[in-house]
Amino acid sequence: MKIRLKDQGYFEELLIRKGHSKRSFAEAANIGQVTALQIANGDRNPSPRIAKRITEALEVEFDEIFVIEKPACSKA
Repeated sequence: MKIRLKDQGYFEELLIRKGHSKRSFAEAANIGQVTALQIANGDRNPSPRIAKRITEALEVEFDEIFVIEKPACSKA
């Protein structure tokens, strides 16, 4: 299973509403700036631990910004 952002635009808007630049967001979530940028741009999926840090830093519920994608079942 993978965790991904539901909506990149909403995530960026949330950062602004919470008063964060991407740099200050990375610091608040205690993750690297490159990692924060990759997640914000949809180029990287967060691990469960990083997703938890992000939700805590932004003071939101997991389901507000993330979705868990289940792998497609393929029948042979």
